[in-house]
Amino acid sequence: MKTTTTPTRSPLGRTPAPLPDCRQCGFQSHLIRQDAIADALREYAAAWQGTLRDPALGGRRTGVPAWTPLECGCHVRDMCLLFHTRLDAILGQSGIAPIPALGATPGASADRPDDTPHYRDEEPRHVAEELGRAAETLARRLARLTTDDWHRDDPRLGDPRLTVDFFTRHLLHDIVHDLAEAGHDAGADTAHAENGGATHLRMRGFHG
Repeated sequence: MKTTTTPTRSPLGRTPAPLPDCRQCGFQSHLIRQDAIADALREYAAAWQGTLRDPALGGRRTGVPAWTPLECGCHVRDMCLLFHTRLDAILGQSGIAPIPALGATPGASADRPDDTPHYRDEEPRHVAEELGRAAETLARRLARLTTDDWHRDDPRLGDPRLTVDFFTRHLLHDIVHDLAEAGHDAGADTAHAENGGATHLRMRGFHG
């Protein structure tokens, strides 16, 4: 039976929306303690860096919407960069440290890979370095959040369940899911299963 997160009421009187488990990539949000989210992000970023630095990294199309592993890595990097904008909107502050200009435009045509030739043309090892810096900057900011910060909701959406905690866990799921997709080769389901399993094992170290 599918397990979902157990909502907990915050000091602000808000109950975060539950994030279901993902059977495809093995991500289980409820296993990650709130105070371990920053370290989980660092761990997933390190796994992505390993994927991007793999000499066997190919240009195969994989996943939905049929990005290559390199394009998925670029997308993960840009999600980490853009997440500061969401935090700024919710918390009413800017905490992002200066980050060097990237070769890709963050978020450009995220649902249409054919419109993002800059993703396809980037150098994987350079993307790995940028992804690591972007994830570390975001992790440091997340580590500084207070209990009230985690449970603040986005005032633009009008739903008090859509909190910083919810959106951050949703981001982690996107990163893990893309990692599983990047490890999935047509006709090589074993690689996909191993990625999902490794993700689950890593997450077990973050639960209370």
